[in-house]
Amino acid sequence: MISMKYGLIYYRNTTNIGDDILSYAGKRFLPRTDYFIDREEMDVFIPEEREYVAAILNGWYLHYSYAFPPSPYLLPLFTGTHFNRDTTIFGDYSYLDGNVTDYLRKNGPVGGRDTQTVKILSEKGIDSYYSGCLTLTLPKYDDVQPSHAIILTDVSDEIVSYVQTLLPDKNIIRRTHNLKPEDVGADWPEREARVEAYLKDYQAADLVITTRLHCALPSAALGTPVILVGRFDEDYYDRLKDFAEYCACYSEEDILNGKAQEAICRPAGNKSIRPLADKITECCRNFIYRTSHEKYDISQLPEPALYKELFVERTQHMRRALNKLIGIRYSLEKQHVQDTATMERVLAAAQKLLNMK
Repeated sequence: MISMKYGLIYYRNTTNIGDDILSYAGKRFLPRTDYFIDREEMDVFIPEEREYVAAILNGWYLHYSYAFPPSPYLLPLFTGTHFNRDTTIFGDYSYLDGNVTDYLRKNGPVGGRDTQTVKILSEKGIDSYYSGCLTLTLPKYDDVQPSHAIILTDVSDEIVSYVQTLLPDKNIIRRTHNLKPEDVGADWPEREARVEAYLKDYQAADLVITTRLHCALPSAALGTPVILVGRFDEDYYDRLKDFAEYCACYSEEDILNGKAQEAICRPAGNKSIRPLADKITECCRNFIYRTSHEKYDISQLPEPALYKELFVERTQHMRRALNKLIGIRYSLEKQHVQDTATMERVLAAAQKLLNMK
C-alpha cells in the first residue's frame, strides 16, 4: 500500500507573520511534510509522482483568485477557511462560481472560519458549517515563564502612548506582524522558529492588545487575555465579529476615551475556546486518519507531464502578466492613499493659515 503524501499550504511571499501562524497551526496535524505548497499557486502544484497529496486548506483565500480551484493532485480538507472577496479585479465572490462551486461541493463540507464565509457558500449551494479558526487549537508551551509584559501588536502610536501613560511601571513591548523586505520568502524552518518565538512571547504576557486577528486568536488559545482593536467596518463584520466572545473588542476611539481602562489595568480571562477548538481538532485528526488508512484511486489523475504541458506551461505567460498588472494596481492604490494623506495635511495647514488671518 502506497502511503499518503502530505503538503503544507503556506503563503511563500507573505509580508504578514499571521499567515505563517495559520500554516504553523495546520502543520501541527500533519504526520510529516512532503511538500510545501504556495497558497497563491495551488493550481499549478505537481507532485513528483502521479499521486494524491493531502493538505489542510485553512486560512485566507485568495489574492490571485485565478489560482482556484487547486491542482487535481491535492486532496483537501477545508476547515478554518475564509473566502474573501476577489481583491484583484471584480471585488466580489464570483470567482467561487462555476467549476469552483462544483469543486467545493465535491470536496465539502467546507468548514468556514467565519459565519460570513458560511453564508456566501450556502447561498451558492455549497455544504458548509462554522468551524472557527485553526489557530484556536494551538496548545500552550511547557517552557514559557510569565514575563508580565503587555504586548502591543500593530496598534497606533496613540494607543501606545495611552497605555504607557495608564501603566507607567509596566513592561510594555511593541511588536509588528509586518515582515521586513529581507525576511520575505524565507525557508520554512526560519519562519517556524519566528512564529514560535512570537507565540511564546504572547503566552508569557499579562495582556495582548492588537489589531491582528492572528495575534488575538493564538493569544486567546494560549490563555492570555486579549483586546482586539477593530474599526467595526465591513471587514470587521465579515472576518472578526465571530470571535468577539473570545477577546474584548474595542475601537481605537473607545480605548483612547477610557472605555477599555478596566480591561487594560485588570485583564480578565477570555471565554474558553476549548469547545470550538476541540471540534476543529477532531475534524483535522479524522482527516489525517482517513487519508493515511484509506486507498485512493489515482486513475482519474492526469499524468504529471501532461498536466504540466497542457496547463502549467500553457498558462505561465498569462500568470506572469496578471501578476505584473496586479502589482501595478496595488502600487497605484498605495500611491493614491499616500497622495490623499499628503493633500489632507496640506489642506489642513492651509486652513490653519487662513484662520490665523
